[in-house]
Amino acid sequence: MKILILFIASAFMLTEYQTLTTKLPIVIIKKDARKLAEYYRQRVLRGESMSSIAKLYSEDPGSANNGGQYNNVVRGMMVPEFEKVAFSLLKPNDISEVFETSYGFHFIQLISRKNETLNLRHLLITKD
Repeated sequence: MKILILFIASAFMLTEYQTLTTKLPIVIIKKDARKLAEYYRQRVLRGESMSSIAKLYSEDPGSANNGGQYNNVVRGMMVPEFEKVAFSLLKPNDISEVFETSYGFHFIQLISRKNETLNLRHLLITKD
């Protein structure tokens, strides 16, 4: 029996193909974290709820269950790459480009800003 596998989402790449002695094909796929983060970003830009997207897909254990939300973020709390992007957002609902940290690929939506204190949502897709 032959099985045809069609990859629709470009956010996943075929990394290995094996056949067991039972003749069942095994396909191992590896996600392309940057493309996946960009895909979710585009969904938010088209009007889907950032909170819902983050709750469903973010891989950040600290914020996913809360819709990706972090409150009262001040400088020194996050890794420098994250802070650089977060503090560059100026208006509520501004959405960053996808960016990379040691944790993976993120994008941020600014909820509110009071001087140098931010409330934001973000989505993380890990590299592995």
